[in-house]
Amino acid sequence: MAQKTPLNSFARARKVGHDAKKKKRQSAIAQLQQWAKGKNVEIPNTK
Repeated sequence: MAQKTPLNSFARARKVGHDAKKKKRQSAIAQLQQWAKGKNVEIPNTK
């Protein structure tokens, strides 16, 4: 039985969804939304 590999000889690397910047940005947006609702949440530093 042939061993499965994620790539063939002609393919380039597949993109994966492990983007740390995106996760940080999404959590900051969620915190801003909670702050806008009037919850007691610190405003995140988005820069």
